[in-house]
Formats: sequence, C-alpha cells, structure tokens
Amino acid sequence: MKILVLGSNGMLGPYVERILQNDHDLLLTDVEDEYDGCNEYSQLDVSDLDGVISAAEGVDAIVNLSVLRPDRQIAFDVNARGCYNMMKAAVQHGISRVVNTGPHFTIAGPNYEDFEFNISTEIPSQSGTGLYAHTKSL
Repeated sequence: MKILVLGSNGMLGPYVERILQNDHDLLLTDVEDEYDGCNEYSQLDVSDLDGVISAAEGVDAIVNLSVLRPDRQIAFDVNARGCYNMMKAAVQHGISRVVNTGPHFTIAGPNYEDFEFNISTEIPSQSGTGLYAHTKSL
C-alpha cells in the first residue's frame, strides 16, 4: 500500500515511519525542506490545498500528523485547514483510508494526565485550553 504521511518530521512522524516502512511504500511530507531518511520525501505545507491534492494522487491512504505552529492563524491553517485539505484530497482521489491524529491530549482535554487511554467513540471531544488542542478539535 502507498501511504502519504503529512507532517512526517513532527513528534509522531519518525515512529509512524519506522512502523510502516517495512510493509508499505511511504511518501513523507513536511513543511521542512530537510529529511534524513531513506523514504520518498517532499516539502509540503498542509494548508496548501492544491499541494495536498497533488501529493495524494496515486496513494491508498493518508495519515495526517501535522502539528501546531505557535501563531494563531498558522495553527488554524495547519490543524483545521490541514485536516480539511486531507479529506478533500481523499474524496477527490477516492482514498477511503485516512487518519487525522495528534497527541492524546487533543481527545482527553486538560485532564489527560489521569486518562486510562481506553480511547473509544464514547469519549466526548474536548478542545482543552491550549491553542493546539483547540485547533485540532475543530
């Protein structure tokens, strides 16, 4: 399976790459122009709809690991618009496997330290108090 990974240079990217690279062809992307690895890599800003649609051509799945930028507008562009762009690309290319993820505190809200990590659909979305969690929850 060919998998497009958005935000591959972030906190989760190296772990996802290591797990997936033996069984799948990866196209790793990030806003950074540097990549020190052996998989296919392309510089891409997830807030660029045309760029995401182009990168998604010919892939079977998309994983969005994009994370916070410290500026409020950029945080919205990366976290909310990036998710929208991923889904728009998936629809346009008929990609049925998509994952939009981030650190666990986005789901569990401000009390994540005591969370049991039995994540399920019954857990209500909590935007928390931080900029990252709020924009990811949108």
